[in-house]
Amino acid sequence: MNTLEAVARILKIEGVEWVACFPSNALIEAVAKEGIRPIMFRQERGALMAADGYSRMNDRKRFGVVITQGGPGGENSMGGIAQAFADNIPILYLPGGVTLGQYSVRPNFSPARTYTTVAKCSEVILSAGEVGAVMLLPAGVLLSAMALYSLRETATGLRSVL
Repeated sequence: MNTLEAVARILKIEGVEWVACFPSNALIEAVAKEGIRPIMFRQERGALMAADGYSRMNDRKRFGVVITQGGPGGENSMGGIAQAFADNIPILYLPGGVTLGQYSVRPNFSPARTYTTVAKCSEVILSAGEVGAVMLLPAGVLLSAMALYSLRETATGLRSVL
């Protein structure tokens, strides 16, 4: 099982029925294969507002999930994430990212560093083995986290995750 499949499986186990998304992100296909309905939006903010509304309608017992592309998708999502954080609304945000070799290289945008002020948890997943530790938070913790990852094919055909 690769990282995308692991994330999708955890979402399914947690009862996620749909995800708001803005292409392009390989995780969208993985969640669809798990039977989670992807709903595409024209912009990142719209996807975040839908997830925010879903969390509000369900009294925070169920949470909205958003998947977007990395780079500009992560930057354009800042307003929606900050609003949900200010209102104490749980949203799981899963943006794409860059390869490990490009991480922390300017001008690449780093959502993990940027979102630390507007998220309860902001993590970078560096290997498939870290998925469970990042996504399975202890009981009683309000899920307003985001896991950041990037899937890229390496020259050997293996997958590297960020």
